[in-house]
Amino acid sequence: MTNKGHPGRVALVTGAARGIGAATAIALAQRGIAPVLLVRDPAAAEATQQAVLAHGVTCGVLQADVAEAAQVQQAVAQLLREYGRLDVLVNNAGQIDPIGRIADTDPAVWARAIEVNLLGPYLLIHATLPALLASPQAAVVNLSTGAAHTPREGWSAYCSSKAGLCMLTRALAHEYAAQGLAAYGLQPGLVDTAMQVQIRASGMNEISRIPREQLAAPAHSAALIAWLCDRRPAQFIGQDLSVRDEVLMQQMQQQMQQQFQQ
Repeated sequence: MTNKGHPGRVALVTGAARGIGAATAIALAQRGIAPVLLVRDPAAAEATQQAVLAHGVTCGVLQADVAEAAQVQQAVAQLLREYGRLDVLVNNAGQIDPIGRIADTDPAVWARAIEVNLLGPYLLIHATLPALLASPQAAVVNLSTGAAHTPREGWSAYCSSKAGLCMLTRALAHEYAAQGLAAYGLQPGLVDTAMQVQIRASGMNEISRIPREQLAAPAHSAALIAWLCDRRPAQFIGQDLSVRDEVLMQQMQQQMQQQFQQ
C-alpha cells in the first residue's frame, strides 16, 4: 500500500472489491475522503482502486479476512503507519451463506456467517477505535439489512448475524457518541450485487423471485453511506437507517444541493 500524498480524511472500507463496497469507496473519493480497501484478494480490488485514483484521491489496498483478529490488527496497524490517521470505518463485508432451512444447514458454515457478519465488524471497530476517537470527524457505518428485523426462510444465519450487528451499532453509539463518534446502521435495500445472484440461484423465499431489473444499482446506497460518513448527521446516530426512508433521502439530497450551490 502506497500513500500518494497526504490526504485529509481517511476511510477504511471492508469488502470493497465489488458491489456496494466498491461503490462506497468511489462515493467517498468524490467527497475528498481517501478510501483504503480491505479485501481478501487484493487483485480483485484493482478496478476499484483505479476508479478511486481517477478522482484524484489516494487509495490503498490491504489484505485481511475480517473474521481473523490478527489479520485485522495487522491491517489497521499498516494503515496507521502509512496514513497516520483514520476517520471513517465502513463495515460492508458480509455473506449470505448458508441458505437453507435450519435443519439443512452446515453448523460450520452457519458459524462462519456469524464470524464474518458480526464478529468481523466488532474486530474492525475494536482495532480502529483509538484512531477513530482521535479524529474530530469520526464515523462508522455498519451495513445492515431489513432481514435483521424480519426473518426470511432459509436465511437464519444472515438474519441472526445482522440482527446482532444492529445491536452492535446501538452499543457503539451508546458508549462513544459522547466522545464524538457518529455510528450508523444502513439498510441498502435490494441491490444488484453478487449476493443477489446467490439469492436468486437458491430459489429460497420471496426475495429470490424478485427480477434483477428491479434491483437498485450499488451507487444508490453508496451515495447515502458516503453522505453519512461525510456529514455525520447527529439526529440519526445509533439508528438502523434505510434507503427507503424518504425523509432521510430528502435530507441528503437537500444538503447535497446546498453544497453544490455553494
